[in-house]
Amino acid sequence: MLKRAGRFAVFKPMIGILLSATGGFVLSGSSIGGVASFADISLCGAFPLPYSAAAFIGAVMRCIVSDSVGKSIVKLAAMMIIISVKMFTERGNSPAPCGIITAVSVCISGAAVSVLIGEFSEKLLFYAFYGAIGGFTASSLNRLAASFGSKKVIDLSGASGCAYGIVYIVFTASLCSIRLDAVNLGIISGTAFTLGAAFFYRSLGGIVVGALSAAGALFASAELGTTAAMLPLAGFLAGFLSHRRIVFSAVFFALSCFMLCVLTGSAAEMQMTLSIICGVSLFVVAAPHYSDKWVSASESAGSGQTDIDAEKRNFLSDIIEAVRLDSGRIAAALATVHKHDCSDKDRVKKICGDCYRRSICRLDCESAEEIIPILPEDCANRQKIAEELEKNMRGRIADQLMKLRFSDDRELLNEQLKIMGELVRCSEEKNDIRYSASKSRAVFEYLSDHGIKPLRVEAYYNSANRLIAEIYFEISEIPESPERICDLASDCLDVRLMSSPKVNSAKEMRVSLYEPPAYNTEIFSAGSRAGEVSGDSTAVFSDGEGVKYIVLSDGMGTGKNAAVDSHMVIGMFRKLICGGMEFSSAVRLINSVMVTKSREESFATFDSVRLDLDKCVMTSIKSGAASTIIKKNGDVIKISAPTFPIGITGQAEIYTAQYDFDADDMIIMFSDGIGENAHLFIKELLLGSSDIKEIVRSIAKKAAVFNPSVRPDDVTVIGIKIVR
Repeated sequence: MLKRAGRFAVFKPMIGILLSATGGFVLSGSSIGGVASFADISLCGAFPLPYSAAAFIGAVMRCIVSDSVGKSIVKLAAMMIIISVKMFTERGNSPAPCGIITAVSVCISGAAVSVLIGEFSEKLLFYAFYGAIGGFTASSLNRLAASFGSKKVIDLSGASGCAYGIVYIVFTASLCSIRLDAVNLGIISGTAFTLGAAFFYRSLGGIVVGALSAAGALFASAELGTTAAMLPLAGFLAGFLSHRRIVFSAVFFALSCFMLCVLTGSAAEMQMTLSIICGVSLFVVAAPHYSDKWVSASESAGSGQTDIDAEKRNFLSDIIEAVRLDSGRIAAALATVHKHDCSDKDRVKKICGDCYRRSICRLDCESAEEIIPILPEDCANRQKIAEELEKNMRGRIADQLMKLRFSDDRELLNEQLKIMGELVRCSEEKNDIRYSASKSRAVFEYLSDHGIKPLRVEAYYNSANRLIAEIYFEISEIPESPERICDLASDCLDVRLMSSPKVNSAKEMRVSLYEPPAYNTEIFSAGSRAGEVSGDSTAVFSDGEGVKYIVLSDGMGTGKNAAVDSHMVIGMFRKLICGGMEFSSAVRLINSVMVTKSREESFATFDSVRLDLDKCVMTSIKSGAASTIIKKNGDVIKISAPTFPIGITGQAEIYTAQYDFDADDMIIMFSDGIGENAHLFIKELLLGSSDIKEIVRSIAKKAAVFNPSVRPDDVTVIGIKIVR
């Protein structure tokens, strides 16, 4: 697949040049309103130099074949001027300059020819109008090409939709004017587009596109425009059968066209009949391959996008509530473990138990309800008992103070989390997404047919035009594995999808599926532990839309307590990120939980790499973590941050650094079991090899040499390589 994509990228300019030349050849022989069409001039003016030159060559070839060079001299001269200007300025590739260059070129060419034939005054106004319309069409075409190139979407809403309408009318009129014996190319395309709009966007789509098609036919000839007036009416009728069987809708549309042709008196024209049949057949062939991924209409972004934004906010607020409940349970468990419950009586009994004078001692430890700190004068352990009683009293006082402190802190934390949940729920922030009702409905029905019953499915396209499908289930029901759901959704949509780990909120569970982004990663890790359990924890996950996170946390010290802290930090971070929270807010929230979770000193480093595989941007997020080494475009860069770990202070310290990346760039993350003196060694490995797995193994193997402490420490090394 990657090889095919690479070949397509290589041949893409050649395909564009071939299409431009074909467009110039076909459109050069067309006309609008009885005069030569300016569609080929607009095509030449709208695109960069190589494609403009190809359109010009195609037009010249058509003129030579049809022996019409003399008749087309104004158009050919205008196209030559456009090409000449584009050779000397790069600004000619933006919409406004494209339109101005095209309009001025037509005026200059027309004025020069008019002077030569002695009709300057009569023709000048005509060429000015002709050039203005051609320039406006070129500007619109360039704007649409730039929009599609950046967003990969045909945006039919707003000003962009108006531009598409203008271009559609002009090129439909040009195709209608091309004379063929059997069929009419403009009617074929108009029929196919009208039926497609009615089928996918109901009656409104059929009326709008049918009216534009009829307008284009009318510009070609009054007789053809009168006959084509049946297209919007047939589109209106076919819209009532939208999203039914493709063949059934096509047959109904064709019959509607024929009946309306009878009413207009043009049913006997064989060319019109064959053109409609060809257009309907073209729709039947193309409709199964249609996807709203490439087309954005106002209907797709209305209430559906508002609903999905609300669902995202509600789910995130439930995630925060789940984190709040989890942190409360952990804090309660730790409070039970560290509770100071040793009484004065127990301490005195422990000391007096081994005393040789116990049998004759006047202090009755067994029967006394409580110990009065007045000991017999002849007590052999008088000083020791007094110290223990005083120590126990200080412990009880400290317990009471800590209990009050933790009670206040936890109440404050719970209140903060509740407020945050309410803020998220009421947020008006809009995501740059495009909701797809058809994809949502299709996945929901397909899963239901296979025995999986989701609560709802929200499918949409993100800013990179990748399909995302979020599938929600009741928390009480255990659905099948995300991989099974991903396979079914991929089969339903005929799109390759990947799944991120399922996420549980306080009320629901969500599985996120997404189209793979343009880049991917190779990730390897290696390490060693100082004790039975490693205090380092790692995680690799996607946020549900294809943004990848690689996280490393090193708990304080070694062993089980360190593992609990680091695992807790990573678990909360994954849950909040997958719930939709922004990463800096997630780290600050985790810091608040770690500070207040127990009376014992508890902290962990936090180190994460966030990879936006659509925008090719890497973000390093650090809080008390060791340095990160990246290899970028042959250079090696060290990212370090003098910050405190999570859980030490009430105010989290977060360091972020952002870098662009490309294929074959590498990133090395490691815990603080490896010191600064290892950086030169790591740099040599990165510059000398592209095998990320072998680099990680070599660093881990030498970890003991680069340990900054005399005591053994847990070591974790993670290597990341960017691949297409």
